[in-house]
Amino acid sequence: LSLSSLVLILAVVITLWLLLVPMLLLVLNSIRTGPPSSLAGPWTLRNYYVLFSNPFFHTALVNTVIISVISTLGGLVVAVLFAWLIERTDMPFRTLAWIAVLLPLAIPGVLFALSWMLLLAPRMGLINIALRGLISLFGFSLDDGPLNIQSLWGIIFLSWMRGVSTIFLMIVGAFRLMDPALEEAARLSGAAPKDVLRRITLPLLMPALAAATIYSFVSHLESFEAPLTVGLAAGIFVLSTLIYFTARYHFPVDYGLSAAYAIFFMTIMTVLSYFYVRMIRKGERFAVIRGRGFHPIRYRLGRWRYPALALFAVYFFLTLVCPLLVLVWASIVPYYVVPSMEAMKMISFEHYINVATTPRFFHDTINTVVMAIGAGIVTMLIALLISWLVVRLKHRAGLMLDSLTFISYAVPGVVIALAMIFVYLQPALRPLGIYGSIWIIVLGLATQYLAFATRTTNAGLLQIHQELEEAGSVSGAGRLRIIWKITTPLLMPSLVAGWIWVVAHSLRTFSVPLVLASENNEVLSVWIWIYWQAGRIPEAAAIGVMLILLTALMGLAARKFVGESLSGMR
Repeated sequence: LSLSSLVLILAVVITLWLLLVPMLLLVLNSIRTGPPSSLAGPWTLRNYYVLFSNPFFHTALVNTVIISVISTLGGLVVAVLFAWLIERTDMPFRTLAWIAVLLPLAIPGVLFALSWMLLLAPRMGLINIALRGLISLFGFSLDDGPLNIQSLWGIIFLSWMRGVSTIFLMIVGAFRLMDPALEEAARLSGAAPKDVLRRITLPLLMPALAAATIYSFVSHLESFEAPLTVGLAAGIFVLSTLIYFTARYHFPVDYGLSAAYAIFFMTIMTVLSYFYVRMIRKGERFAVIRGRGFHPIRYRLGRWRYPALALFAVYFFLTLVCPLLVLVWASIVPYYVVPSMEAMKMISFEHYINVATTPRFFHDTINTVVMAIGAGIVTMLIALLISWLVVRLKHRAGLMLDSLTFISYAVPGVVIALAMIFVYLQPALRPLGIYGSIWIIVLGLATQYLAFATRTTNAGLLQIHQELEEAGSVSGAGRLRIIWKITTPLLMPSLVAGWIWVVAHSLRTFSVPLVLASENNEVLSVWIWIYWQAGRIPEAAAIGVMLILLTALMGLAARKFVGESLSGMR
């Protein structure tokens, strides 16, 4: 058996097992009744009838669309403004502004939502308490509010703030690389600024804006943390949380109905993902960067330079400073209380000590590290196999598998997790012990992030010319030796970059670990949720702060390891 044949067989079997088998079982369970561990039940379309005739489903669908549309449009407006200010104006401290937009991504979504629950809860939210104190100065008295995050608008507010950074990353390059010569030519021809914006600037940016809009809309559709955290308290459901509660808390548990919800959800996501890919491919028609160089023209803001900078400070304060401060405060007081001189006397690290000394903390921390590192390794190895077929062997099966991996982008995490339950509950697979272990979460995350990983390894292999490998072959080196001594060191930066991305997102993610959670495979993010649901806010906050520190430490360790590895290869 040749190396090429072995790579082909492994890539096909692993990809089909991770992507097609779970989706197939999801479809089969949606058209039958009975437990997911057996396909012997009667076949029926009852689940879809219940789905489309259920007013609860209609409400969840409307909520999902409203949240996604408003959050996407709001995030797009702010992201476009930020990108324009940084790349096309003379605003001061632009590098710091760039960092201020990106740093909020470091906070896991569940912690971001929980922190704002502490800030804007109707009665005990710190911001609401401050606002009531301010209102009382004018002779008015309120028992709660005036703001209430436990509402549809609360979910929209959180989703909007979380979405700005991602849209900014997707469009800022287009602002930087757009040649201003066309805009200047229009101005010299006498066009008004609004006409230049409408007829020149926006059409040139349209592919990037449209792609970012669709991507953001898809991301908000599958959003789970904010709708679960805020929506549960307010009795508001979206499609992702409806699937979760139907699969985990519906009595009796109705896996068939939850599968039908998942199939409907996945169909919407697949259609939107198709339009996203088409938009990306059409982008070349709008290319304005040619062989000649250009110098971007920056607009002078005049007296608005520092007010513009203040917008970034406000965003940074709302998305990073406020959440971190309230989490730290909640973790160092005996019970959640408004900051005051009296409360300062109660500060202690008792909750950190209590949490850290429980056997469960060590167990869940090990699970978290294994989950993140394991997901990174498994994902990048599978991606490398697929990319080798696509780029090196140029096999038709490789192209099919590469296209197939995009399914993982179109499928929400909660749906992937549900599909994993259907697969590993099968009687033939139960002896493997994957169901209920940390490895089912690792496989779920590998499936979720495979689309990004294959794009990373594809790009890395395309940059390595085959002449280098051919030179090694001429020198008498075998195929495996060439891969180990030549290809692997050159590909290592791409592999490590993809691995770090998967590890970071695995530490931040919440939907897959929560849906697949059991007694033996809980991770820190799930433990945070369990404590929060039990009303143990200080302990939940303490674990949240430790999770952020763990993420930072793993990031620093990865950076040090990468630096030493790459320097050793030179």
